[in-house]
Amino acid sequence: MIRFGRNPGIMSDWIVPESRTQPVLRGASLKQEMEQSIDSSIAAWWLTQASWMVRFQDGPIVLIDPWWRDLFAGDRWGKLLGEFPLEPEEHPCPDLILCTHWHDDHICPVSIPRLAKAFPDVQFVAPNRSVDLLVGWGIPSSRIIPMMGSDSVQIDNITVHAIPAAHEELDINENGAWYLGYALSFGASTILHMGDSRPYSGWHEAFQKAAPNGYDLVFACINGNDNLRHDEAVDLAIALTPTLIVPMHYGMDPGNTVDPQIFVDEIEHRAPEQMYCIPEVGGRILID
Repeated sequence: MIRFGRNPGIMSDWIVPESRTQPVLRGASLKQEMEQSIDSSIAAWWLTQASWMVRFQDGPIVLIDPWWRDLFAGDRWGKLLGEFPLEPEEHPCPDLILCTHWHDDHICPVSIPRLAKAFPDVQFVAPNRSVDLLVGWGIPSSRIIPMMGSDSVQIDNITVHAIPAAHEELDINENGAWYLGYALSFGASTILHMGDSRPYSGWHEAFQKAAPNGYDLVFACINGNDNLRHDEAVDLAIALTPTLIVPMHYGMDPGNTVDPQIFVDEIEHRAPEQMYCIPEVGGRILID
């Protein structure tokens, strides 16, 4: 029998968990923390999966791959292992929203339209080949900044460099890349959100070219499954030597997750000098 609502049961081939991982901070309290000025050069908050809020000292606040689902809607997302710390309207107003690719836990058909309505002045950076998705959800093209891959754009004082990603495959044509990662710079600070990608020839060099002075913070997938594995994330850390590397894209989908301890064991064995942090959903990371 299929059951819906707050007394979860089994639907199709997935099981609603009896309990879910809780954010360490959520709602109004998390929003208030995000809105406060910071003494560090960068602050970042994990919002689950590949979703991050990043704040630069005396600078912008940037939302990356915002994702949200109603866990009690009775659809397949009810299987998720953790709760979301913020609903779309609860976010502090971002200066910019970055979207890496068309999968709906990255360019989200629920959160993106709601964010666009809640924050009518915010602009969206997205792969050129996914612009039609956002337009179809009612977002004017004037609010969308398309990127091809291997290109850069200056938005106020923020520099965004797009790097092609190879998620299901390295899919690039005359209209650009299906999948992107982003190097994001403000002042002397630079972060990398790799998007979803497997390694490909010249990948590390593309990241290095996008930030010749190096990275302060790197968000790297570790889940495998058409994506970077934990050992390949350590390869990335060794190639880029960022100030801090943080694993992501695990802990939500029971069919697409890993224990981050395997990343910890790998990096401590192969790159013991490299700084890393295992994030908590709704928790803040500071880079001095």
